[in-house]
Amino acid sequence: MSTLNQKIRAGLKKDPEALLDMLSLRTEDKSVLQSRLSSITGLLEQEKSVDKERKKLSRQIGAARKENKDPAAIIASVAELSASIKKHNAEIEEQVALIESDLVPEGGAEAVPTAPKHLYFSGRELDCDESSLTITHSDHINELEWQTFTASLGHSNVYHDAKWCALIKQNFGHMPHYITCRKSDGSLCGVLPTVHLKSRLFGSFMVSMPYFNYGGPLSEFPLVEEKMLQYAVDLGGTLDATHLEIRETQKRQGYLSKQHKVTMILPLPNTDQELDKQLGSKVRAQVNRAAKEDLHFSIGGAELLDDYYRVFSHNMRDLGTPVYSKRFFASILEDFPDKANLTIVKHNNEPVAAGFLLGHNDKLEIPWASSLRKANPLGANMFMYRHVLRTAVEQGYEFFDFGRSSKGASTYQYKKQWGAVEHPLYWHYWLKDGDELPELNPNNPKYKIVIKVWQKLPVAVANVVGPQLVRNLP
Repeated sequence: MSTLNQKIRAGLKKDPEALLDMLSLRTEDKSVLQSRLSSITGLLEQEKSVDKERKKLSRQIGAARKENKDPAAIIASVAELSASIKKHNAEIEEQVALIESDLVPEGGAEAVPTAPKHLYFSGRELDCDESSLTITHSDHINELEWQTFTASLGHSNVYHDAKWCALIKQNFGHMPHYITCRKSDGSLCGVLPTVHLKSRLFGSFMVSMPYFNYGGPLSEFPLVEEKMLQYAVDLGGTLDATHLEIRETQKRQGYLSKQHKVTMILPLPNTDQELDKQLGSKVRAQVNRAAKEDLHFSIGGAELLDDYYRVFSHNMRDLGTPVYSKRFFASILEDFPDKANLTIVKHNNEPVAAGFLLGHNDKLEIPWASSLRKANPLGANMFMYRHVLRTAVEQGYEFFDFGRSSKGASTYQYKKQWGAVEHPLYWHYWLKDGDELPELNPNNPKYKIVIKVWQKLPVAVANVVGPQLVRNLP
């Protein structure tokens, strides 16, 4: 069931007039909208009546069996009623699709957001002569000026914060290059954080932003973004980089791209009670079962770091992936005290699941989450995510970002069951001398043997060697 379908069903049941007013903001013909909502109301009433009759007959099946009677005729009638309900649902979906097609496109001043702003912001025309723009780069910046600029734009993502480049330099030793664009009066109109990674094993390349899901140029003006990207390409050539990788949420013309990943976003309601209904009976059942396993959830800061790292590093070893250092996560907690939190689930006083949360603008995301394999039967991961979602709602976030996944993978299916909607990610590239697109990821076949060997390492050994290797893997 689509998110709009859910909103319409809930709105018609709770407050039809408020629903009509909300949708009317985004349609040019209120009378047509009202007619379609009336049709849906009629279909819902029919569906309710048929479902009531189906439940009544379903109870008769058990009674017939107890009396040693053949329930075949009753079962056939229940099947017919189920088919009728399915037909009603299809007709409702059709009406919802028609309503959706009439809505004003996302991004308009009165649009109802269905995704974080950084996923759909389209920008505006440059309000000055492009020849007056000045683009430069430096490994040091006026942090207050940068931060003020990024905070002023609602479509920024958390990784546009200037502190990330400095944090990466501190923990991994890679040189940041802050690209800025200024108008003739000296005011900032665009920023592009980039990092230059250089190692004997993996070569020389630039990324915005390495280790994270998002990056890219930030401006109100698409033309400014394009000019900063071209500057980054020229800078890459000067630094003898083999490629430039820009991790973005919108497609950009003129660059090669990978679209192998999607990000999974869940729109959040206003209350936890609404969220519980939105999640559906299947997810609720899994969470309720986990709640019976004497699991305990906690959320906090650096005081939970040891427990978090114990779970995270163990899980990364099991996956065959080099782990970040504990110091890396400590640095994030120190630099972003108002945005970063840790979550822990314990069983018998032992940490069995853990997550790292980052909040920014209208969205809370979980870039890192892990659970011990032995805790799978407990449902610790389901238990943790349900509490995290409750936290997101209580803190007033409009969206929860489950992070990136390969479409169709097990992690994708896991996130989808929560109601998360996929949004494409575009990783754009400039390649020196027409080289092939880089494949510095665990899915590269040439790393399979290394992964199998890594999975057999003691966790203590993997925790020492891993941070030295992973620093060069973006």
